[in-house]
Amino acid sequence: MNPPYISQVIPVVLPDFSGVCFQCEFDPELYTIEAPRQLGIILPETLHSAVKKRQAEYVAGRYLAKRCLSALGGTEADVGISQHRAPLWPKGMIGSISHSSNKAICVLSQCDLPEQGIGIDIEQCLTDSTATSIKKTIINEAEQALLTKHYVDFSTGLTVIFSAKESLFKALFPQVRAYFDFLDAEVIAMERDNLTIMLKRTLTSTLSAGCKFTVQIYKQNMMVRTFTQS
Repeated sequence: MNPPYISQVIPVVLPDFSGVCFQCEFDPELYTIEAPRQLGIILPETLHSAVKKRQAEYVAGRYLAKRCLSALGGTEADVGISQHRAPLWPKGMIGSISHSSNKAICVLSQCDLPEQGIGIDIEQCLTDSTATSIKKTIINEAEQALLTKHYVDFSTGLTVIFSAKESLFKALFPQVRAYFDFLDAEVIAMERDNLTIMLKRTLTSTLSAGCKFTVQIYKQNMMVRTFTQS
């Protein structure tokens, strides 16, 4: 049974993906300190003093991770958090968690190689003022021209690119094991339901400058979801 603060738990079908994905809505105002224990989730010490919303989104994401593990036939193990704040998945599994506003999503798949990765991200569309203030940290001039060509609303287009690069970072993290900049990857092509990102600099011996990745795009109302596999 879902705790009262979590609702609308539904499976999500992702094109060309063999794993599982669940999303939910959550209400931080209904979150209680009993929720982690009720769900068998260990709240990291770093979050014990966090605001209610941060705890609520963490627990919602880990709850979905348990649902995904169960759907794949595995045990509903607690998914911890690494020193880089990335989820610690059971051996033989790769996954990704994201949350924005009052929504959370988790995607999970079995893997054969340690360098495999998947990345999912959801974002509430940026406001016009926020998009204008951060655009130089997210996109270069060529990307801005491409964005303007495909999106009438600049803030929505920038949200899509921001989210896509977040998904790529998550997918590549198992190999890179370090943060890289938004401008280290460039969107070189955009379609209605996907875009192509190319690395601008070499990240590892197998992730060299010029490597390209396809990122799926899904937009609904004021929310954007992106997903990619490496």
